[in-house]
Amino acid sequence: MDGLKKRVSVLELILLFFSHFSYTVDAQLIYSVDGQFMSYLQPAVNLSSSWTNSPQDSSGFADGSQLRPILVVYNNTSPPFVFGFFGNGTGIITSFYLVVCFLPTTTTTTWNDPLGFYQPPVVVWSANRDRPVMENATLDFTDGGDLILKDADGILVWHTNTSGSRLMLTTAGNLMLVDDKDTAIWQSFDHPTDTWLPSQNISVGQGLTASKSSFNLATGQYYISLNQSEILAYFRSDPPKQYATFYFNGSIMSIYGVRFLIQPTYALYDLKNLGGTAFRYIRLESDGHLNVYQVHTVLDDTGQGVGIDVIVSGDLFGRYGFNDCDYPTKCGNSGVCLDGECSCPGGNSSFFTLVRDFHPNLGCKPITPLSCNKKNLHTFLELKNVTDFSFTYGLDQPLHPNTDVESCKNACLDNCNCKAALFQYERNISSGQCSMPSQLYSLMAKQQGRGYENALAYIKIQKSSDRNKSSLVPKLVPSLSVGLVIITTVAAASCYYYKFLTSSHNMDEDGDDHVTGALKRFCFQELKSATRDFQIKLGRGGFGSVYRGDLAEGAKVAVKRLDSIGQGRKEFLAEVKTIGNIHHFNLVRLIGYCAEHSNRLLVYEHMCNGSLDKWIFNPDQAHTLSWEIRRKIIIGLAKGLEYLHSQCDPNIIHFDIKPQNILLNGDFSVKISDFGLAKLIDRDQSQVLTVLKGTPGYMAPELYKGTNVSVKADVYSFGIVVLEILFGRKNSDSSQYCPLIDTVKEKAETEELHDLIDGYNEDMQLNKEEAMKMIKIAIMCTQAHNRRPSMSSILKVLEDLMSLESIAEYCFVTMPQTEADLPANSAASNNSTLIMSSILSGPR
Repeated sequence: MDGLKKRVSVLELILLFFSHFSYTVDAQLIYSVDGQFMSYLQPAVNLSSSWTNSPQDSSGFADGSQLRPILVVYNNTSPPFVFGFFGNGTGIITSFYLVVCFLPTTTTTTWNDPLGFYQPPVVVWSANRDRPVMENATLDFTDGGDLILKDADGILVWHTNTSGSRLMLTTAGNLMLVDDKDTAIWQSFDHPTDTWLPSQNISVGQGLTASKSSFNLATGQYYISLNQSEILAYFRSDPPKQYATFYFNGSIMSIYGVRFLIQPTYALYDLKNLGGTAFRYIRLESDGHLNVYQVHTVLDDTGQGVGIDVIVSGDLFGRYGFNDCDYPTKCGNSGVCLDGECSCPGGNSSFFTLVRDFHPNLGCKPITPLSCNKKNLHTFLELKNVTDFSFTYGLDQPLHPNTDVESCKNACLDNCNCKAALFQYERNISSGQCSMPSQLYSLMAKQQGRGYENALAYIKIQKSSDRNKSSLVPKLVPSLSVGLVIITTVAAASCYYYKFLTSSHNMDEDGDDHVTGALKRFCFQELKSATRDFQIKLGRGGFGSVYRGDLAEGAKVAVKRLDSIGQGRKEFLAEVKTIGNIHHFNLVRLIGYCAEHSNRLLVYEHMCNGSLDKWIFNPDQAHTLSWEIRRKIIIGLAKGLEYLHSQCDPNIIHFDIKPQNILLNGDFSVKISDFGLAKLIDRDQSQVLTVLKGTPGYMAPELYKGTNVSVKADVYSFGIVVLEILFGRKNSDSSQYCPLIDTVKEKAETEELHDLIDGYNEDMQLNKEEAMKMIKIAIMCTQAHNRRPSMSSILKVLEDLMSLESIAEYCFVTMPQTEADLPANSAASNNSTLIMSSILSGPR
């Protein structure tokens, strides 16, 4: 067969594990919502089968990844396994892997709630992890029984080199080629990648190799190897270094609910969990952690399965006291880890700086790179009680045992490749162990009871070029008086700065006292665990990215991690309190926050249907929005804005109303989000002074002029969004010749608005009169500032509490559509202009 027999959507797959039907291992039927047979995806195929990696066979996920199924299998004791092409990433995906994966779901996923299915497939094996293929690559199960993967250009990428007679996917997640007697002649379980599944045997000498990242399946820096009594963990360097060991005690062990059977092979078996089925597996993560995961069926009060979820049971290395700082890449190259927090050597020294601002976990780089041609300028930055992972348990043999610290330092200075002299000793500094790494990975603060008691790290740095000191003397003499003044000034400033730091430190300890009410204070580690180390990205909002999270009590949340802030902790907490005290059904609810060290995070309620733009601008989704749903969205948006403009004290101007900032819950109720550009305005204040802010296409004309700026700026944006909801197209788009507002303007002035309705869809035609009313309201909202109604009046018209007067004149104001049309000092772009009036931003 050429390609898949029929297109299979995520919804069709997802129903497998929500269905109350009784499935068996060879069940092949996938049911649609009306109970009719939609597709026949089998768990096995015979010879002479062929599949093409074609876009028409894709199922998309909220993180942007795509799955193109070939084989699907499911029973009642394991998650649904899929074999097929998988594209990992956002935007246009050009690289695909041939994988075995399983599909977790959320408990809120229903047929009316497809975007509640946020979790992407969990990949457990890949055939071509280091050689992804392109669109239109082919997989052939040949007449001779060989499984062959070729790229779109016909180049051979991977094959099994077998002569089997049948290809099958088992309910354990094992891809097998079997002969006529169903005996395995090749199986994916014999070629593990980064995941160890239940019932998968791993022989002595085999192991797992981590991926580069959660988005890149290529071979990473970490791998483990199994011997007769332990699991040895290594980090790829030159030469490779051991960073952890997991010891077995006996032939049978049970750890985190997983049972190990040892010798002659390692077998991993899952145990059953009370209250539901548990399916456990082990994965070597891209950061070196060896995590145990539990996949469990979520049951309702009647015992029916309503979802499949994945949680982390624990880190095997954590059983031996390992913490985040023990992993070689926790803080990137040259970073120093202390209590899970990262910084550069020497703190705010003039020798190292962050690779990327506000992201200390990505590592540090020297301000002046080392040069072998200037060895005479090399010296050391001394760090006390700092070492690296190779010294932690004595896992790595030092280059120079039984030496003194000066010899260690001199040896490093004489070796151009040496990046640091790491020295450890017990009692006498003249007798210790020395290591001279040629590459600096993450360093860590020394913990008591771990290896040698005393640790010194001498990081090699390069001084500035020597100057002719004698030539400086004539310049220094006349400048002494000026220097004294500068020294005095610096001393005074330092004293003031010390007091400031002291007060900031005190505030850091108890500055949350004034944040009261229902808001919960989270610690950073709690949110890191809830988001699985920020793996599932829901989108990007002002000032940061938003991640899916699952709290310990089971609540699903959206966690926004702010990239950077221009405020201190006190101001941040004050704004958290302000936004936290705003409660309305049509505003996204702030559940809690984290203000720990440099980390600033906001925790919001999770909206399973995502943002409005995914529905009205997506042809595959737009048809599911009936007229009643569109009307409900418009009224909900109006209620939320009316609350901000009239009922809050002080009132709030949002300044960035657009479909991306309008979230939808399970029944399509509106939740306004992203207050990153919001501004507070006193009740007796009719207008505000502000710089240009917002998103072009939705910004009111007065914002470009800087006059008459009031809550009616949001009214204008509301009108644009209403038009987009009604007609399913963006107002301003580079792919369109004419903006939507200009089209509406032209039709309104010629009294031909009905033409726009007639050509749209049958549902709007059946509700033509009410649709016309909505269009006229949108037109009123997009007129000049003094002609725009308030949100209170608009809401009354929408709820039939006030009549809509006939519009005698359509007085449109043409807004600039491109950057060239904006004033010279404008900062507007295609994205929201980030103005620091408030940094709080809801999830998108």
